[in-house]
Amino acid sequence: MGRLLAAGTVEVLVENGTLGLVERAREGDVHYPDTTAGRWLRPAEGMVHAHCPSNVIDARVRVELWEREPDGKGVWSHTEETEAFFPAGELCVYTLGETLPAGIGLASPGWYRVRMSWALNPETGPFYSPFKGQRGALEYAAAGHEAGLEGVDQYCLAQVWNLFG
Repeated sequence: MGRLLAAGTVEVLVENGTLGLVERAREGDVHYPDTTAGRWLRPAEGMVHAHCPSNVIDARVRVELWEREPDGKGVWSHTEETEAFFPAGELCVYTLGETLPAGIGLASPGWYRVRMSWALNPETGPFYSPFKGQRGALEYAAAGHEAGLEGVDQYCLAQVWNLFG
């Protein structure tokens, strides 16, 4: 198991399902990268865009930087991983309306693995997939994430580690 190097938590207002990680120097170039249909994460250089379930308005995002891949994924509404190249610098959480520093500094440029997991608040749902053709409410998976979900619709955990570090 890797060692946790840094962590930061921010609360954001999600607009139009837009939420993601971006390296501070790239925040002016946030866009919606192409990806395989049905994938929740869309990587591009310096950023990872994440689709949000419908109706999510308030989200709490915890960003963790790990020395190596962390053990265990836990029980979540959804978990997905991708890879992205990040230049050295500060990781931020972005939405349509704001970019907030997560207090995570990347010491060196390189390829990073990003695992994003989220739980949905059963008190504010139901929530639905943003993808066409997918019907039915998404699972909440709130057990074990009560503190993270307090006062928000979605709790997201973004774990980042250098692939070759």
